[in-house]
Amino acid sequence: MERGYWIKSKPVYNALVWHEKATAHLVLAQNQGGLAVLKLFQQMQPQQPVTVIYAQHDTDYAKTLKKVVPDGLDVVSSEQELLVSLKNIMPSMRMGLRVYVAGSEGFIWSVAEVLKTFGVEEADIMKELTDTLARTIYCVHCKAITHNITTNIGKCSGCARMLFVRDHFSRHLGAYMGLMIDAESPGELPEIEEIYP
Repeated sequence: MERGYWIKSKPVYNALVWHEKATAHLVLAQNQGGLAVLKLFQQMQPQQPVTVIYAQHDTDYAKTLKKVVPDGLDVVSSEQELLVSLKNIMPSMRMGLRVYVAGSEGFIWSVAEVLKTFGVEEADIMKELTDTLARTIYCVHCKAITHNITTNIGKCSGCARMLFVRDHFSRHLGAYMGLMIDAESPGELPEIEEIYP
């Protein structure tokens, strides 16, 4: 890549790979992330205990996952329900746990936020991006968070300003920075394009 095009704050996602020295594995997936979990189990069947929590939505891998993960699979109906299950299960987890997350970017960082409250560092979470490239943006003007932005310019859910979606990502907020695009010339917007399908 040419120098200057790689944004250091932008997260890098990889395919999930088992940590062989873990004492236990916790796998969290949403929607298309179920396919990433199936690929993970094709690598090997770990000797250590494995817990999988899968939030089904449009694409449902639950039936196939039940064949691959007969024990330790919890299928829930929403991301919110998965986050509640995660909060309930974390107090029973011990040192040496490895965490794997597969799903949309918004989902990955919602999970990371919950895990942080239990002392799990973001760097210790294996993350695979699936589904959509839609972004969560943070309005630097009113501090609102807006989810599922697929275009280069998005409307803030808080103050209704039109925001330019930057590549600068805040791990603390789990969002990209959004700046008012027409501050100098109100109402004059560049072409809005879908770039995060």
